[in-house]
Amino acid sequence: MEELTYKDLTVFELDSLKDIYISSRLESMTENDLRQFVKQIIEDQIKGTVGNAEEKEAWQEMKSHFSEDLAEKIEQVKAKHLKNKKLETKSQDEIEFDRRLNLLKQQQEDNSSSDMWEDD
Repeated sequence: MEELTYKDLTVFELDSLKDIYISSRLESMTENDLRQFVKQIIEDQIKGTVGNAEEKEAWQEMKSHFSEDLAEKIEQVKAKHLKNKKLETKSQDEIEFDRRLNLLKQQQEDNSSSDMWEDD
């Protein structure tokens, strides 16, 4: 028997088959699967924008979703990126110094907590 393809179906038959597939797929998914799937779709829709028209559409969707909280969300993002930008401007020596200083502090904390349990 020859294998069937979508070309063997009418537009209406193919549409009906797609409906059956969608229902079957949804029924077989767990709640976690559904959440992951929806997350992927939203990420593709919002982050996968190409060009001004799609960027404007994504912006309108975010604006509608956040409504009055949009300005607050924008400020949070700006503050986070400003903080990250300050970190990026550190030299390699400063970054290494900070890393070593934090490591030294951690070792001192570890030593002081272990001293508490030692018998004199």
